[in-house]
Amino acid sequence: MKKKLWLLLLLALMLLMPAGRAQAENLLISPAPGAISDKPDWYPADPAGFSFYSDPDALRVVDRADIFSEEEEAIIRQAIREQSARGNADIVVVTDASSYGMSHMQYADDFYDYNGYGFGESRDGILLFICMESGNRGWWTSVTGCLDPAVSTGPVLYTESVANTFDDALYDYLVAGRYAEGVQNWVGNVGTWLTYGVPYAPLWYPTVEEQAVWIRQQKLTEAPRIVDTAGLFSGDEAEALERKARLLLTHYGTDVVIHTAKSDYGMGREAYAQAFYQYGGYGLGTDYSGVLLVMYTDGSYDLYTEGTVPSCLSESGSVTRLLEQTADAAADKGRKDGCETYLNLLEKAFKKNKIPHSTGTWIMSAVIAAIAGLIPGGISRSSASASMKTVRSAFDSNDYLVEGSFRVDGGHDEFMGVTTTRVYNPPPQQKTGSSGGGGGSSYSSGHISSSGSSHSGSGRKF
Repeated sequence: MKKKLWLLLLLALMLLMPAGRAQAENLLISPAPGAISDKPDWYPADPAGFSFYSDPDALRVVDRADIFSEEEEAIIRQAIREQSARGNADIVVVTDASSYGMSHMQYADDFYDYNGYGFGESRDGILLFICMESGNRGWWTSVTGCLDPAVSTGPVLYTESVANTFDDALYDYLVAGRYAEGVQNWVGNVGTWLTYGVPYAPLWYPTVEEQAVWIRQQKLTEAPRIVDTAGLFSGDEAEALERKARLLLTHYGTDVVIHTAKSDYGMGREAYAQAFYQYGGYGLGTDYSGVLLVMYTDGSYDLYTEGTVPSCLSESGSVTRLLEQTADAAADKGRKDGCETYLNLLEKAFKKNKIPHSTGTWIMSAVIAAIAGLIPGGISRSSASASMKTVRSAFDSNDYLVEGSFRVDGGHDEFMGVTTTRVYNPPPQQKTGSSGGGGGSSYSSGHISSSGSSHSGSGRKF
């Protein structure tokens, strides 16, 4: 009798519950049938028999660790909707107070695979898992489909460089406990990456769609060759450098460009310089010959060349001398003087195909050579002094010359001009001081998840 009563009560409760999707949404993610006890409730009872499926209505923000307020979660969810539509890839954020004995990587991969995420047949998407387990705090970002560099050659790939850029930005937020801000920033960065193919895109950078139909065209020679995006020069300084660069460009038939930048926008220095040169329309002739100097606000420099240029600009030793002398002049007298030094050295490269050593280098070499010569010279002197005989006294320097062995030709000095300028003192750069920044992520490319699909990803502890 009691058993029948319990069954009737259970049936009544089931009839009163709302049907369909609303029930699943109230549970964040509906637990899989027969979930095993040592795994989270969303884990399938039989992973070997699992079949992939797509659930467009599944929640894209699953805050199991309860680190977001309702308002914050709504903001993140809206940002995900906008950026995933913009980049045509699924974006998911999940937090949990436990990893259930799994690695962060396995949790992230499995959560994505087993809960119906991903766009299209290849289930394109990216998931951020934040683990708040005591002693095991950290995160893992998992990508699959067209974003996975192990299986795709598409324009938007989660490479190690991209991973470190994203993780560097996220680290400071999570360490400070600003979880919602960090995730919102991460979602925005992902949207930019999906749209442009790079984590942070400067204004001149084309979208992925524009890159697909881009046809390289040369910029008019009247266009500026001093592109001071970082604002390191005054108007007069930029004009003076522009005149010098244009003289070299016209005389030697090779493009000369100087660009200042605050960062490489997560592309990597070499890729950034190449993109700026090519997308900017620089280069002369059919082979787009030219030399680009990128000057960063942190005091570092990079050189990019293309087409027909002096061979010394492809030699590591010569390029090192060029950039070192440029940096030394900028440190002593200011950025504008550093660029003038660079342009003067570049002219010597065009004329003689060589970058001369600095005066300090020559002096140091002479001192080292002199010191090195003292030891064998002293030994030779001591051994020879006993047998030396003075033939005659010498009272004049001419007495030491063999007649006809020394000749002095006429010479002349060429006045190159004098430039006076104000010294530029760049403001000090702020540093976050985060120990996890600067490439401290664990990165894995092309590992196989529990479901048998390929994933790449990265993560850190905090």
